[in-house]
Amino acid sequence: MSISAAADKLKMLGPASERVAFRSTTKMFWTLTAIVWGGVGVCAVLFHVGVLEFVTSTKIGLYAISVWLNAWMLVFVLPQNKGRSKMNLYHDALVVWMLSYALTNALWEIPWVLFSPFVFENLHTLNDVVAHTDFMRESPLNMYWWVLASFSSVDLRTVNHNPTFYTLELYSFVNVLSVIYFFYLNKKRSPYRYLIPVLGSGEPVASTFIFSFSEVFAGFENMPGGVADTLLALVWTQYQYFLFPLIFGFLGLKLLLEDWRQCHVNTEGVAAPQNVGAESSVRDLVEGESPAPGLVSEPR
Repeated sequence: MSISAAADKLKMLGPASERVAFRSTTKMFWTLTAIVWGGVGVCAVLFHVGVLEFVTSTKIGLYAISVWLNAWMLVFVLPQNKGRSKMNLYHDALVVWMLSYALTNALWEIPWVLFSPFVFENLHTLNDVVAHTDFMRESPLNMYWWVLASFSSVDLRTVNHNPTFYTLELYSFVNVLSVIYFFYLNKKRSPYRYLIPVLGSGEPVASTFIFSFSEVFAGFENMPGGVADTLLALVWTQYQYFLFPLIFGFLGLKLLLEDWRQCHVNTEGVAAPQNVGAESSVRDLVEGESPAPGLVSEPR
């Protein structure tokens, strides 16, 4: 049987199940986000008042954010999530990861893409960057320079107009738009919502590979520190964008297939339903379940 013939026998019964991140999940995520990003802000303040130097203050922030990007794993160990279905846990973990990724785009990458071509000039070494310490400490308004240049403490491509680095960071716009579109489709309960993580899983992997290995093949010419700093630049702040999209591409596929099983029924040999109630009965009989009243989603 051809794919088109099989598709002709499928009937759309209605929208997909409602899935909204569990309250304990969102509370955990936003609490951790406030603590970690607030801590980065504290590092900036300590630099501004002279307690910390540029390199130390920025590296603490980089380490903290690299750990924070793993927050989605906590979804599976929260006591409040015990007993929930696997699909709802997968959805919650996906939501946490997409929000984490989009926040890094919105708070650093997009501002960097927009302003770095005009802000940084004739910066070739870490000492060139550190030489702007007095300027950054002159006024709180000048701390934008600290934000944009923060990654240069471990990777000078941030400030020397490296074309490969800049081109790869342009994807941040696409990622933010795709996250917004995912939540739009999720609100509409579209059975195609999980195509977003499935179709988008390959690009971060390819970009991260190019990001890290282009510097490896260049002999680490833009790495101003030792081994620990190089690992921070090319591994500890990057593995999330290589590994996690693959994980969520797989989990997104499982969620996508689950939506399609719920939203479609094979009409071969089954009389066409005359109303919504009949459609629900046919779906329940085909899935081998008894019709049950109530919401599909878990209580929030």
